[in-house]
Parts: sequence; structure tokens; C-alpha cells
Amino acid sequence: MYIKKKKTWLRLILAVMAAGLVASCETGIDINTDNQDVPIVYCVLNSADSFQYVRIQKTYLIDQAALDYPPVQDSMLFKGEIVITMERWSGGKVMETVRFAPTNEIPKDSGFFPYEKNILYKAKAKIIANQIYRLYIYLGSQEKVLYSEASSLGNLTVIDPMPLPQRKISLYPGTNYTCRWQPVENAGVYQVSIRFNYKETIGGVAKIKYLDWPQTFASPGSDTEYLSNDISGSRFMHILEDNLTSVDGIVREVIGMNFQIVSGSMELKYYIESTSPSEGALMEKPVYSNITNGIGLFCSVARIDVNDLFLSPVTIDSIAYGQFTKTLGFLDHTNDRDSTNKL
Repeated sequence: MYIKKKKTWLRLILAVMAAGLVASCETGIDINTDNQDVPIVYCVLNSADSFQYVRIQKTYLIDQAALDYPPVQDSMLFKGEIVITMERWSGGKVMETVRFAPTNEIPKDSGFFPYEKNILYKAKAKIIANQIYRLYIYLGSQEKVLYSEASSLGNLTVIDPMPLPQRKISLYPGTNYTCRWQPVENAGVYQVSIRFNYKETIGGVAKIKYLDWPQTFASPGSDTEYLSNDISGSRFMHILEDNLTSVDGIVREVIGMNFQIVSGSMELKYYIESTSPSEGALMEKPVYSNITNGIGLFCSVARIDVNDLFLSPVTIDSIAYGQFTKTLGFLDHTNDRDSTNKL
């Protein structure tokens, strides 16, 4: 389950990739020009993965009368030869070159745009810290080369939470939890996301489920020994209330929490700022792009997952008997459900 009110950085990027309709003042391209077929490119280099992906498509213009009819797949994809390569530079020299190949192994979410085939380009590449990466895309149908450059981030070191069996997370009204990590070289934005894991049993059928709760984006300060993100215990209870439903006969059991801390490059910071709501401005802001001869985003992220953390007994009891969550059917820390207990 995903919380609908917010999206993690990954879902934010994928949503824009799926829509493919962005504008940028930096490229000098008018996406409303008839039959221009402006290339749209998205690539987020992830140091936590061994494979990297590129999405490329073209702008698609429709009139108001056609809004009920999704465009066909071919109207959004370039035909002909497409060659995508990426170079890793260090010390002024090319240290590695990889080539991307088409794949449709990752399904696309449903929506207005076609999703029968989610065509991406994939390359096996482990992202090295503090390197320069250059992306080249040759479009044979347009006899055009697209180019972009981005720096990879330094290593991400988490201070808290640590994956220790004796450490338990306390998160309930009146008690917040603070994540801490060291600043990352070349990073411009950070985000913490929490995954709450639980077991749900109804009608004798048990399922393992989860609820994702991304925190707001945060920018680093200067000359800071470590960065932190306070997570509200009271807000956590409201998140459970807002996203889980009360069902007669349902029994839920707390399993634990996973923490994900992501640092994003300056390019991602500029992109997020350009897509955030304007304050007091009536005009729409141009969306940041760093793709030459096209529009889109080429950036990097570093991520650390801290999984399988247990919640404190007080937190589990607060979920079971708290004011906002007592009707959700959670068991307390003794795996009991005593209606006489109160907090």
C-alpha cells in the first residue's frame, strides 16, 4: 500500500516519466510546435543497484476532444535506430563505457498513457562514488545526438537507525524518532521514507502487508557534522488512521519497520524545486532540464535501506489502544486484544 498524499522520490520521477509532458526554459525547445517530436529522457543513476535504466519517448500533442482516448504506443516512441551509451570519467579520462539495451521487464502503472509495453533501456553498471557520468543518445530517425552530464554522489553513511536486534523504535504520541546520517558529497537533497510492516488476518486468511510513509524533502545545511530528520509519533498514528480501514473481524499484528534514506544530486534538487508548487506566483514555473537537444533529467542518487527494525512495546500498545487507531484491530505487544486496556 502507498500513501496517496505523498510520493517517494522514485514514484515522483516515475510519474513524470510516465506522463512525459514537461517543459524547460533551459533547452530552448517549444514542445507545442506541431510535429517537432521533442525527445524526453529520464535516467536516475542509483548506487544501490547493479543495473541502470533510461527512458526515452517523445512529446505528444492532443486536442481537448481526444482526452478520452489514450494515444497509441507508437505515437510516443521513436522509430528507427536508438543507441544509448554512458561513460564514466575520472581524472579527465574515460574509465568505463556501457551500452544500454531495450527491455520491457518493468511493468508500467495504468493510466491515460499506453502501458501495454513499458519500453526502457537497461545496462549493467555499478555506480562509483564521486565520478562524472556522461550520457549519449543517438536517434537515427532524427539524426540527432542527445547529451547530458551528472556527478555521482559520495558514500551515504547512516548513524541512526542502526540494524541492532536490541534497538527498538519508539514512535507514538509525545515521542518522536530522529534519523541521523552524515552529509554526502555532491548531494543537494535528502529524503527519509518509512515502511510499516504488519500482518493482516480476516476470515482465517493471513497476508503480509506494508504501508509506506515518505517524509518531506530536506536540503542540507553547511558545515554540519550530521543531518537529521525528526519523525512525528503523533503524525504516525494519524497516518495509520487515514490509510487503514476498520473491518469487522479483522486482526492485525505489528511486524516492524524499514527505513530508507536517500540522497539526491543537485540536478534532482533543481528538478524537485522546479516542480514544487509556487508560493504567491501566478505563472507556472519552467521545469528543470539538463538534457541537450531534448528535455528531461539525468541525475544520481545514493540509498541505504535499514530493514527489519522492531517497534517498542509502548509503540505497539499505542497502535492497539490509542485514540486514533484502536478500531483498526491491532494486537498489543503481548499478542492480545484486551478491550479494557486504555492509554
